[in-house]
Amino acid sequence: MTYCENCGDQIGYLPFKCKYCGGTFCKKHRLPENHQCSFELKHVPLAPINRKEITVDYKHSGQSISQDVEYKASKELKKYLKRQEKQARYTIKRQKRSLFQSTQYLGTKILIIMIISISILGVIFESLNIGEYIYLSLNALVSKYTIHTFITSLFINPIDLLNPFFMFTIILIFIMLFFTYIIARIIEMSKGTKFLFQLFFFSGAFSIIFYFLLRFALISFDPNFNLGYWDGVGLVWGGIFGIISYTIFPAMQRDLTGLVAIIPIRMKGRSFLLIIILFRLIPGLLYGLFYSPIYFLFYLPELGGILGSFLVFKYQFFTR
Repeated sequence: MTYCENCGDQIGYLPFKCKYCGGTFCKKHRLPENHQCSFELKHVPLAPINRKEITVDYKHSGQSISQDVEYKASKELKKYLKRQEKQARYTIKRQKRSLFQSTQYLGTKILIIMIISISILGVIFESLNIGEYIYLSLNALVSKYTIHTFITSLFINPIDLLNPFFMFTIILIFIMLFFTYIIARIIEMSKGTKFLFQLFFFSGAFSIIFYFLLRFALISFDPNFNLGYWDGVGLVWGGIFGIISYTIFPAMQRDLTGLVAIIPIRMKGRSFLLIIILFRLIPGLLYGLFYSPIYFLFYLPELGGILGSFLVFKYQFFTR
């Protein structure tokens, strides 16, 4: 592939060669005034062809160019290839930088900013002991009519500033947000901004359904199970898991390379999906069985996000 020596764009057609400087340019920069032409070849005198330099080699049944002409041709070719290689490296670097600067992924950036902003708001509300107004809480829904938490709860996680593992949780959340940002860009580029938000909220909605099923199951098992307003739950993981798993469903039988504990691992897509499920299932079961059933509400509902994402993939919701 040829690159324009002025703007660096790839040229998918027959390139233009400037007769004044010998450079290769696209149709936009083919004129000398459009590529800051050096005119280094303009005053090169045209010498008559020295026919003695061109010889005919009958021993090899064909014509051959003299060594002097061959050397000049190869030198010009090397200079041309060197310029093209340099321009190719420059173009690739510029394209990589544009991935982070382009407004093409505006929806992804808005989504991440929303998650971080409302999570910070959750910390403030928690410090003021009014977390039920931003967390999803069954008790608050019944007694305080906090219907708006169906939306805000999508972006909140349980916050405990006194918990020694809180900082570890924060680091884990930012790692997950980074991967969510990368994958969300891919989805937005292929499916569009509207589909990205629909997938996120649909996955979060299924997390809410899982939350209520677990909540009513705990009440049925123990009628005295009442946590006041403390059962506030944030379901950001449901939307995040929905986005991540959506890219795995088309490759369930194919080998994929991904980071597991910062180590690149190659395995089938279904194995990656199993790891994601176990990431929430095992802690939820361990903490729920050995400490308090409240951990079922903190860990297991997010698995609904994977189910919601699977339904979007299988039945092609929001793509028609």
